[in-house]
Amino acid sequence: MSRSIRSGLLLLLVGVLLAACTPLLFDASPTLPPQYGAIPGLSDVGSLPLYRLDLVLDVDERRLLGRQEVTVPNHTGVDLSKVVFRLYPNLPQYGGRLDVGPVWIDGQRGTSELHSEDTTLAIPLSRTWAPETSVTISLTFSIELPQPTDTYALFGYSQGVWSLPDAYPLLAVHDTSLGLTGAGAGWREDIAPAHGDAVFAEAALYDVTLTLPQDLTLVTTGSVVSDTLSAAGQRVYHIVGGPLREFAWLASADFESVETTAYGVILHSYYLPGDASAGQAALNTAAAALRTYADIYGPYPFAEMIVVEAPLSYYGMEYSGLNLIGKSLYREQRAELEDRVAHEIAHQWWYAQVGNDQVNTPWLDEGLAEHSTALYYQQIYGEARANTLINQRWLVPYQVTVENGQDAVVNQPSTAFGDEYEVIVYAKAALFFEALRQVVGDETYHAILREYLTRYRWRIATPEGFLQVAESVSGRDLDALYYHWILGKQ
Repeated sequence: MSRSIRSGLLLLLVGVLLAACTPLLFDASPTLPPQYGAIPGLSDVGSLPLYRLDLVLDVDERRLLGRQEVTVPNHTGVDLSKVVFRLYPNLPQYGGRLDVGPVWIDGQRGTSELHSEDTTLAIPLSRTWAPETSVTISLTFSIELPQPTDTYALFGYSQGVWSLPDAYPLLAVHDTSLGLTGAGAGWREDIAPAHGDAVFAEAALYDVTLTLPQDLTLVTTGSVVSDTLSAAGQRVYHIVGGPLREFAWLASADFESVETTAYGVILHSYYLPGDASAGQAALNTAAAALRTYADIYGPYPFAEMIVVEAPLSYYGMEYSGLNLIGKSLYREQRAELEDRVAHEIAHQWWYAQVGNDQVNTPWLDEGLAEHSTALYYQQIYGEARANTLINQRWLVPYQVTVENGQDAVVNQPSTAFGDEYEVIVYAKAALFFEALRQVVGDETYHAILREYLTRYRWRIATPEGFLQVAESVSGRDLDALYYHWILGKQ
């Protein structure tokens, strides 16, 4: 049987199963691995949403078929009348198409509505969802996957790599600070611009079955706990992970890899043919950065970490335990590889562990990750190298921006920025953290970040929350400093 015929039959079979499925597809009590009990700051796995996903990739049709069940606790403190999911593949910058099939609510057939340019799926509930109770949503979906031709391709199949972050309906964040009243109000449905990170999500647990052609090498968030061959010759992976901000994975027939350990963590570096030297360099930087940030902020919480060469030009992208590094950085822009890896690894603390609204307050994690890069250089190479980065990458570009009359308030949504986005959200924000370090000293600055991590690990932090921690730990009034760098402009 040819591969195309076999693939078509598989697609038909899975389509029939998805159309006919019931909410009893999944074991009601999945076995979670022992590692959950050892996660720092996590005392009750039942307090987090639990996703159970069954995904099948059809490479010939460029389609992902899925079914999912999500058990969601209501920690908002208010009654709710709907559950809202984000359909990120439907964003223009993702370029895919995610369509949702039948929906069940606690075992009963329900309805759903599309909003926010088809990037939001609202599921009305037949009963009031009271605080500290749970609801279970089951649904089926399919995603048409794009084949981008640009050098930057976050989602779809490009340059020999399947890149599929957020390839499923992802719970929206309910934000009581929005000030909306009435049951069901307050869900975040912001549409991010292409120049900013799109996803804002709560930490959750994941239990995933993923079926791929056996010639593809999988790179994923979470940990692969089993890898078997199906009767149809497909590779079936069982993946568990958590707390994760989102589930993301890549696959390629071309990936090669090396690995090492750092502080007991297994680090993997995946790279494309011809890039072995850069792949090893990325691994070395990742190991050094993990040690540096663990020493300063606190331990990395998972057993594994991955860096992977991805079709992202000279950019990077962070997911929990998974760091995507653009292909150009392994080749023509190799000199910038260390910077980008050190920055993305820092997001394993400032994003993966401490979450924030990346659409409306993107500076909070980006500024901290950028400033962490300077701390990495200080630790590995000394103060002079760190100062070089501060001056060349932050101070000079920011001064030029000011001279051109383009300074802007840092604490704004990503939609408020144009070409000055990176200078303000990354460089100016990092200059605030450097100014704070200079004012309070290294020891107190590190203590502030350790307390910030402890207080907001697996939660959503706000700029006001960070300022409160900084003032509490330092014993100083930092309003003037904060206003100068974050709320003001020159």
